[in-house]
Amino acid sequence: MSQAATRVFVTGLGIISPAGAGTGPFWDDLCEGRSRFEDLAPLYAGMKPGILGGRVPQAARDAALERVGAATRANPRSASLFAEFAALEALQDAGLEPGDEALRSAVVCVGSSDGQADALEDIVAGRRDIARTGSFNPYSIADGVARTAGSTGPAFLVQSTCASANVALSCALEMLRAGVADTAVVGGCDPYSEKNIIGFNTLQAIGPAQCRPFSRNRRYVTPSEGAGMLVLQTERALRPGATPYAEVLATAVSNDASHPTAPDRDGVAACHRRALDEAGLKADDIDVIFAHGTGSRANDTIEGGIFAEHYPGAAITAIKGTIGHLMGAAGAAGAVAACLTLRHRLVPPTTVDRDDVELDINLVTGQPLALPELRHVQNNAFGFGGNNAISIFRSVG
Repeated sequence: MSQAATRVFVTGLGIISPAGAGTGPFWDDLCEGRSRFEDLAPLYAGMKPGILGGRVPQAARDAALERVGAATRANPRSASLFAEFAALEALQDAGLEPGDEALRSAVVCVGSSDGQADALEDIVAGRRDIARTGSFNPYSIADGVARTAGSTGPAFLVQSTCASANVALSCALEMLRAGVADTAVVGGCDPYSEKNIIGFNTLQAIGPAQCRPFSRNRRYVTPSEGAGMLVLQTERALRPGATPYAEVLATAVSNDASHPTAPDRDGVAACHRRALDEAGLKADDIDVIFAHGTGSRANDTIEGGIFAEHYPGAAITAIKGTIGHLMGAAGAAGAVAACLTLRHRLVPPTTVDRDDVELDINLVTGQPLALPELRHVQNNAFGFGGNNAISIFRSVG
């Protein structure tokens, strides 16, 4: 989309992740480089034990159940639970209450890769009766967020693999700039999915060592779960005296369709160029990049190579070593982290040793990096099938 006269700002943030419920524990874990991964139970005969993954802690899940009024539901669907909780947190952060006038026609756009996977898998495995699932149609996630927010405006769900949340952000930004609404609730969510774990295990992409983005000895992706949501508002919808986290400057979405799983350097590089063009920026203008940084050999080689060639001055960080890969919610977690970085002028570190960094990139390691003059932050999200999506945020300070 091209940058238009209508300016759009992030006014609220919400997240639930392996760090816990809310932006507080999320930001604390990122800045401390503290991961909370656990061994995932084998799902079939022959699957090796000891594979690491990230799960939303039970205490955080209980807090979400209480917050969204789902404590009395039998087997609530994780994707809906996470998305609705994160949405409520973001609304409260923005100074809004469900049903407020500003929300009645709000756009709701949610990205997800696996949708209501846990409910569907329970039905297939005979663990849950189909009459008690609510719905395992992925759209039900967006519908639930809209009902929670009190919006009767456009509500939809996008599925673009692990780029989904950034694609959702792009869709919502375009609708706000087109005048469809002045407020949007947007983000991404994904639950723990047995299908996902089995698929990644078959690809030998997960294992007993945690994700180590951009390190020489990187080997595995660390699957995770959760949701991140943002409240976007046009300039005319801002409350008097409100201080937004950031301005959403531009987004770029593409699909190179080069390979079912492997990223394509030309396609990824083209998406970077398009994002910069949409923002009216050059690569040297980007101060910080939240990399997709899955810790896989292919992704980090291509993404890191682009950073080394075109963004030599940017501070790079990859949060999947701390909270894992939230799949369709990965871009939302990156967006929340990007906005917190702009608010605190602090870049959280990547959980690898400086001496282990493979490429000549300015990877933040060890301690958080203070950047008092921080201006532009880029957030990358890529996925299987050649899905690429990048967002760029600008400081409002």
